[in-house]
Amino acid sequence: MKKLSFLLLLFILLISGCSKKNTFTLKGNISGLTSDTILVFYEVPDYKLDTILAQKGNFNYTITPDTFTVFSLLLNDRTTLPVYADKGENVTLEGSIGNIQIKGKGENEHMAHILRTIKNSEADKQSLMATVDSFITQNPNSFTNLYLIDKYYVQDSLPDYERTKKLVEGLSGIIKDTPYITELQGKLIEKEKQKNSRSVTPISCPDKNGKAVGRNEMKDKYVLLDFWASWNEESKAAQDSLVAVQKALKKEKFLIISFSLDVDKEAWLKACDKDTMQWKQVCDFKGWENAFVKQQGITSLPTNILIAPDKKIIARDIRGKELIDKVKQLIEQDKEKEKAAKAAERARKKK
Repeated sequence: MKKLSFLLLLFILLISGCSKKNTFTLKGNISGLTSDTILVFYEVPDYKLDTILAQKGNFNYTITPDTFTVFSLLLNDRTTLPVYADKGENVTLEGSIGNIQIKGKGENEHMAHILRTIKNSEADKQSLMATVDSFITQNPNSFTNLYLIDKYYVQDSLPDYERTKKLVEGLSGIIKDTPYITELQGKLIEKEKQKNSRSVTPISCPDKNGKAVGRNEMKDKYVLLDFWASWNEESKAAQDSLVAVQKALKKEKFLIISFSLDVDKEAWLKACDKDTMQWKQVCDFKGWENAFVKQQGITSLPTNILIAPDKKIIARDIRGKELIDKVKQLIEQDKEKEKAAKAAERARKKK
């Protein structure tokens, strides 16, 4: 009987040991949580959603991953924290919102290191982005890159899609095959197609008085669509530089339309000074969600598009003397073509 009890105890211990080797446990003690419910978003190997119930900031979350798993915790609706789960591993989160210490091995240790480094660079965006870039390029096999690319590139107010594309291209195959990067690559390809578009669809956008500006104003003219916003200083400076362009081409078949990406009418009107009101100023207050902005793949400011009377795109990001000379050259070519056409018509009538 004693022998049977001993064997039963041994079996239970073996089962318990095997179970621990197959599970992953996340322990947390986080102050400042505004809700006891923490959302869990699984990203690798598949997308799915779960929740963790915390008690006064304390929680214990155990899963049995079939393979290496990546999920993120959504804390207080804004703070996202990635966690990397593998069989037999444990991770501990301690601290407060905005200052959470991660204790773990492998990817979790990498994550803790990069977060500490980033925290020291937050005051200087150039230094911050250099730190993020350096980690991504030097660690192409790291799953931490999913978090870094999403947070510092995709979610940026002015996403640099070309840089994002280069960083993604440098990732290892196993990272590229994750659902998130696969979807992102599709979006980057679409953005590239939009940017390389050689013509524009008809546009219609209201001016400060609510009057639609579009097809009628653009008819038979070369049009410069200049994109800017009151919250972007560089694009505001580019607006000011258009005063000289307007003066030089005032008598030509040329039109400037300044297309604002503002979402606040008061901020937009305040930023439209007297000089820049010499040409058309339009805004529909949809910001980056404007259909034309999306169709043209516009992702940064300042930027512009020079359009011919037939709606074909002639150039992008053309400014100053180069812009003035280009428009004058095109108009002169049109005049020569018109003269040649009239001469041909007269010759035809004489026959």
